[in-house]
Amino acid sequence: MRNEYTVSILTLALIVSMSAMVPAAAAQQDSRGRGGQGQQHPKPAIDRALDTDGDEMISSEEIAQASSVLPELDTDGDGVLSFSECMGFSTSDSARQAPPSGRGGSGGRPPEPPIFSALDSSGDQVVDESEIAGAASALIELDDNGDGRLDPDECRPSHPGDRRGEENRQR
Repeated sequence: MRNEYTVSILTLALIVSMSAMVPAAAAQQDSRGRGGQGQQHPKPAIDRALDTDGDEMISSEEIAQASSVLPELDTDGDGVLSFSECMGFSTSDSARQAPPSGRGGSGGRPPEPPIFSALDSSGDQVVDESEIAGAASALIELDDNGDGRLDPDECRPSHPGDRRGEENRQR
């Protein structure tokens, strides 16, 4: 009887200690990002502005409203959206003012979001009034699967070696 009691206590202690490890493992996974692929950056301001209902998808209705939503990101009132404004960086964050070279990000900066790249059709690292006016047409080009909306995979920057959607984005 004493052995059964000891085994029961040890089993209970093992279950309790293992259940305490699950939240810690989940928190560690979240801090590393998807699948532990490095640091996860906050969602860019441009993504948050376009995804008005917060469902992580940019619906066809949200795409259609893009040209009316995007000017809200113009925090300095100059009529254009800088990389910093689209990312949500404060103007005092001088280390992040310039966009990363290429799409992969560098120096701890997040990579350039495909949404910013699509909107900045001139490649001058700002989204001007004409690019804002044509936002819906530019955004629909990111719809790799043709379902009329942008899902998180279509909005996520590609990483080195990731060819997902690259052929569509190089049009």
